[in-house]
Amino acid sequence: MSRNLSVRKLVVAVAAAGLATSAVHGVAAAQTGSADTGSAVIDAGSGLADVIIDGSSSGSSGGGGGGGGAGGTQQCNNSTQSGGAGVTNTNHVLGVSGPTSFVLVYETFDIPDRIQVFYQGAQIHDTGYVGDDTNQGTGSARVSVPAGSATSVTVRVTGPNSTAWEYTVRCP
Repeated sequence: MSRNLSVRKLVVAVAAAGLATSAVHGVAAAQTGSADTGSAVIDAGSGLADVIIDGSSSGSSGGGGGGGGAGGTQQCNNSTQSGGAGVTNTNHVLGVSGPTSFVLVYETFDIPDRIQVFYQGAQIHDTGYVGDDTNQGTGSARVSVPAGSATSVTVRVTGPNSTAWEYTVRCP
């Protein structure tokens, strides 16, 4: 049996059994977001998500700290809508590798949400929990991307029940 098939069967078996996926090296458990942008598994840079999704074993092409999952990949300048409560990970193609920078524009409305940005497995920005009745969580930040070979970042949004949020990764 090939390594890729073994890994796929292991991850599927773990998920089907309802066990914590942190038992698989490099993969951490996460709460699910919505069907359109949520993620049930966060690939912590192990490359397992690539093996599971497309059968390759070449590792991640970018992002890192977040994972592919249902969040998928978006081009920069496209708005990402709320994935609801839990953790939502989305890969964003910048089109250039680091060093560079981009503007992250976000709206977390009146329930605080946390937005983290990862590049090649390392966190490069964290808004902390933002959003309340006063400022409605409206903001933006220039995110500096360090030198590296990846041409994408992963954005992770964490929010409680009844949350709504949206953000845009502007092209560098």
